[in-house]
Amino acid sequence: MIDLGQEHPRYVSSSILSKKIKKYYDDCAELLPFLKATANVQEINTDQSLDKTMDQVNRSVEPLVIHIRPGTKTELKHEITDRLTKEHGFVNLDVNDCMDGEHERGTVLGQEFYRLIGHSKVAPADLKVKMLNKIIYCGQESLNKFILSNFPETIDEAKIFEKKCSQISAMIYPHSLDAATVEIKGNNLT
Repeated sequence: MIDLGQEHPRYVSSSILSKKIKKYYDDCAELLPFLKATANVQEINTDQSLDKTMDQVNRSVEPLVIHIRPGTKTELKHEITDRLTKEHGFVNLDVNDCMDGEHERGTVLGQEFYRLIGHSKVAPADLKVKMLNKIIYCGQESLNKFILSNFPETIDEAKIFEKKCSQISAMIYPHSLDAATVEIKGNNLT
């Protein structure tokens, strides 16, 4: 508050701020046990650096998103996708299928996709990310692990996705030389 200065519109005097903090701690003593018993509460140690604290916050809030690049052997990509969905609870987000679904439901995004395709244009990454945001952050707690298929196709698209939606925890590259070999880059999988 001192750094903001008294003229700043978000400034709160220390006497009011201390009352708000006391109320928070008083309410927290009763509320926290209830939340622990009825909700998914994760405690984060804030006695560490801000960067480490924020990394823990992001890991507990952000979904796990991986991208499987199409290799020359599509069978391996399909096998990896099938096993991750069936055995590990991932949801495969095939962006082309998602765009078709938006169109079939007649959503605003679906109409925009249809208009672009009708004019022989490719849907921009921003529009695809907007659609993916709605799916990934739908509010269903059990939906927190996703495979991106048919998107992103370029580094710029990946950067837009990571800036406006979520980090890509890993990219899986099925090798064409040996059908049983994959390369995982950015392995932030838990």
